Amino acid sequence: MYKVRLENFNIDIIMNSGQCFRINKIKNNEYTLILLDKFLHIRVLDDDYSTYEFSCSEKEFKNFFMKYFDLNTNYSFLNKFSNSNDKFLKNCINYTKGIKILNQDKFETLIEFIISQRKSIPAIKTSIERLCKLCGRKIENKYGIFYTFPKPIDIMKCKKSYLENIGVGYRLPYIMDATEKVLNGEINLEKISNLNNEELKNKLMEIKGVGEKVASCVMLFAYHRLDVCPKDVWINRVLDKYYKNGIPKKYNEYIGIIQQCWFNYAKDFKI
Repeated sequence: MYKVRLENFNIDIIMNSGQCFRINKIKNNEYTLILLDKFLHIRVLDDDYSTYEFSCSEKEFKNFFMKYFDLNTNYSFLNKFSNSNDKFLKNCINYTKGIKILNQDKFETLIEFIISQRKSIPAIKTSIERLCKLCGRKIENKYGIFYTFPKPIDIMKCKKSYLENIGVGYRLPYIMDATEKVLNGEINLEKISNLNNEELKNKLMEIKGVGEKVASCVMLFAYHRLDVCPKDVWINRVLDKYYKNGIPKKYNEYIGIIQQCWFNYAKDFKI
């Protein structure tokens, strides 16, 4: 177990931000996370969400989870936006204090956001868990039974009739196309990291079913392109109501983080 005090980090805000689907609250102030082949239990030790206990060693936390949770990035630059004349953004930033843009696995993020199309967050999580249970590796510990996210080869080996029962509907051919393209090297998710935003988006959109929104989500949440702003129904409502003249240019460099503040606030307060 590793106990640590973290400034401006709130696992509950992150869990509900729509960027990740495998962090789950299991009881008051306790969470589980399955990432690649790793399982992590997280306990919040105080009321202000600043002290945590992680079920890993200090070495593993610093070598792996620090990057995953983006703890090496200083988010204090948000202060200049919260002190601006944009009262709506100020409210959003204050409400989402502790938000982080996670550094997620590229294949997992791609498949998850293909699944996410026209689905609520609970429905997305249900389909993902069914896929993991069907094709992933079983992890059993004192907290329960969990399953890792499957590798491309595991999905390709699975019978189509089984995959048809995980609740993804018309998205299944898109999942299979993405998996096949990654497996045969047509889309090398690591190599395309070197592309600029436009090139990266276009490359991702070569996959069936990957449009502008899914590509933007993958770019922000897996490639950490903080200057990318995925637009869903909540963000479009925010832009229509508060930014009729467009997003201010001064936000462009960090628009991905600002988008998460907007999204959480808009979703929770039903903008």
